[in-house]
Amino acid sequence: MNEIGKSRGINKKYCWIMCWFLITIMVMAIPFSGCGDQAAKEDNGKKEKSNDVYVVGDERGDWGYPTPFSAYPRGPGYTRVSFIFDTLIWKDEDGFVPSLAKDWEYHKDDLTYRFELYDGVKWHDGEEMTASDVVFTYEYLQKNPLGWVDISVVDSVEKLNKDEVEIKLEREMGAFLNNIAGVVEILPQHIWEDIEEPAEFKEPEAVIGTGPFKLRDYDMDQGSYRYEANENYHLGSPEYEELHFVKVSDPQMAIQREDVNFVQIEPEAKSTVQEQGLEVISGSHDWNLKLLLNHNEEPFDNPEFRRAIAYFIDTEMLVERALRGHGLPGSPGLISPDSRWYNEEIKEYDYDPQRGEKKLSELGYDYRDDYLIDDGGEVVELELYTSGDYTREGELVAEFLKDAGFEVELRSFEASVLDDRVKNWNYELAITGHGAVGGDPERSTRFMIGGSSPHLNARYEDPELKEKVEATSRLMDEEERLEKAHEIQELYAHALPAYTLYHPTWYYAHDGEVDWFFSKDGLAHGIPLPLNKLALIE
Repeated sequence: MNEIGKSRGINKKYCWIMCWFLITIMVMAIPFSGCGDQAAKEDNGKKEKSNDVYVVGDERGDWGYPTPFSAYPRGPGYTRVSFIFDTLIWKDEDGFVPSLAKDWEYHKDDLTYRFELYDGVKWHDGEEMTASDVVFTYEYLQKNPLGWVDISVVDSVEKLNKDEVEIKLEREMGAFLNNIAGVVEILPQHIWEDIEEPAEFKEPEAVIGTGPFKLRDYDMDQGSYRYEANENYHLGSPEYEELHFVKVSDPQMAIQREDVNFVQIEPEAKSTVQEQGLEVISGSHDWNLKLLLNHNEEPFDNPEFRRAIAYFIDTEMLVERALRGHGLPGSPGLISPDSRWYNEEIKEYDYDPQRGEKKLSELGYDYRDDYLIDDGGEVVELELYTSGDYTREGELVAEFLKDAGFEVELRSFEASVLDDRVKNWNYELAITGHGAVGGDPERSTRFMIGGSSPHLNARYEDPELKEKVEATSRLMDEEERLEKAHEIQELYAHALPAYTLYHPTWYYAHDGEVDWFFSKDGLAHGIPLPLNKLALIE
């Protein structure tokens, strides 16, 4: 090869070396630059979002069409609706904050709340929301009662001007803001005024609200909800273009594979997901699983018999075996033990089978061949109903009662079927549960005496208990209400129309993209879930 050829070969080789060198430097620089950007964002307290869709996983999936009237009447159902519809006020972790109303005040002399609305709020279809819609909503609910809220205390609702509304009460109500103004989701009058069967109204226009998200798609069979951001939301822009709720069969696997951003997990999965860099949160014990005793039927109509039943149930063992220790033994006063309203003096039903046997003996029962027999010589048979979600709890309670000498038939139903049976008093003993037992006592005590949610309610119509609940509802001073709430818990624990078995500790895993939080006294009227829509607003 001549000198020119050698020179060209050297130059060509040199060029390739230089090219690879430069490429290598550039490639190596990319991850370092990315890490620097990520570190900077983490220093600022926020992580860079991977995409514009936030996905919440849920084992059940479907909680009904997300209108106030069609959603299933439990916490997740209300939560689905809350992203679409707004209330007059809302709550964050510290208490009440503006929602549709930017300001409010109470006038004791004439028992009225005056709300000043934000000007220019738009419904999802572009129409303006005004005080007329608020008046319409409350009047509509008086004709079409809603399970989420009892507004019978409302005497009248008046539009003062386009942006002001006045709600007059029939009597004072200390929890009006928490249990009514912060729960009633305002409806657009121009859509709902001609709807005669609200629970059957499931057209696309039924989900037009003022909330931060619009419903894009709902699939009952798949248990999925797809929301898109309301860019004109009056409280700020949603951080994500879309919000999805999807059904997952294995929550832990779904969050670890990054199929979802947020999901409830089993307690045993906590350390595993944390090791992967995921965040895990848990709130107060504002949910309870309880044993309902049908006090309309013999022998459960006798409070001494109900008390005897309680002494045979080892709630500490229930927590250990059914919850693997992740929870608190039940409070017979219903209010959760870590609630600020809890009466810690109630210690009435520690596990004591001998005391239970003594009570049964005093009631005329006896034992034959280790079986409990009544005064007619017949073995006492009990029917215990539970749902598939609480099969283990049903088995344990059945074992406790069998050890006490009862013949027990344990039957498991779909949750909705069990709810219907309880609602219609078609049961003897039933294991079911609900939240809102750590929030304002106005809501929790309603689970004692009746009213809304009959599928969860003890519905104990004791005159003294009912009178005390109604009197406490009228108190405006929080210290007075606290004192009376303690008295109510004592009365309820002694009567024992239902016996709380445990308060579970729930864990939620998420990727840290959103700062989820638990609302003061629970979401809305006391729902113990961290999915507060304000966490998604910039």
